[in-house]
Formats: sequence, C-alpha cells, structure tokens
Amino acid sequence: MPVRHGEQVRDAVLTAAGELMLEGGLAAATMEAIAARAGVSKRTLYKYWPSRGAVALEGFMRSAAASWSLPENAPAAVSLEELVLAAVRLFTQTPAGPLMRSLIADAQSQDEIATAIRDQWLRPRRAVAADLVRQGIASGEFRADLDVEVTLDLLFAPVYYRLLLGHETLSPQFAVTSIRHLITGLKG
Repeated sequence: MPVRHGEQVRDAVLTAAGELMLEGGLAAATMEAIAARAGVSKRTLYKYWPSRGAVALEGFMRSAAASWSLPENAPAAVSLEELVLAAVRLFTQTPAGPLMRSLIADAQSQDEIATAIRDQWLRPRRAVAADLVRQGIASGEFRADLDVEVTLDLLFAPVYYRLLLGHETLSPQFAVTSIRHLITGLKG
C-alpha cells in the first residue's frame, strides 16, 4: 500500500466526511465511519481536527463548495445570478438542503457549527459575490452608491428564507426572478 502524505490524507478524510454528511447528516459522520471510509485511523483524524463536528463540517463545506463555478468574462449581473442559482440547485437537488437547515438550527446553540457555517460557508460565497458587486460598480454596470454588504444580504436572503421556512417552493425560477428584481435596483 502506498504511503500517503499529509495533504492526501486530509483530502481523503474530507472527501469521506463530506460524503457521509450528504448521505446521512452529522449523525452519519462519526469518527469511526469517517476513518473507515478514508482508510485511516481515528487517531489520524484527531491529529488534524479537534472533534467529529470539526472534520464533518469541513468535509461538508468543502464538498458543497465544489458545487458552483462562475462563467468567465460575464457581466457581474450574470455571474451573481449563477452564484445564487448554484446555491438553489445544491439545496434542492442534493441532500444539502435538509442538511443545511439542520446545521443552521444546530448553529443556534452550538458555537462550533455557527463558526463553521460563517467561516467555511458564508464568508467564501460572500467574498466572491462582493468582488462581483465591486466589479459591477467599477464597470458602471451597477450604481456607484451601493452598500456592498447590504447588497450581499439582499442577494442571498431570499434563498435562505425559503430554505429555512419552507413557506414557498425554493426553485430556480424563484431565484432568477428574485435576482433580476435585485439587479434592477442595483442598476438604478
């Protein structure tokens, strides 16, 4: 059996943890199950992560992050629409939607989960979207007086609102309509 280096071990563990989270949520992502799927010992897991929650969440966030990419050389409005549509597809076409609802609920009482969601899920997506908004402002596509942080909240809030409350269907059509209304206001 070939010797795996630290990064290869981390990759195998995070892949295993992400798969287990998508298959059965946090309950399925035990240290034993992650170690077995990754082909490592539990001791190896604790070498890199302080807890089951830490490795499971990092694995999920990493696997979900691979679910989106942006079109090259597209206007900011088109890229923002694709970013939101990718989130909707992830939440509606994979087990990630129910899992994210559960993680957000758990985050209300578990700081480790709240921190992981903010650091590994929200911040990277908001950073990409913020860059797109700033590009849109710089190119004249969007108004110069936009508050970028408020714009980011307006961009993603409708998706999470429907995901969490389930009062209406979360669909690509809804996402496109929502984004296009927002873009109209950004162009002012």
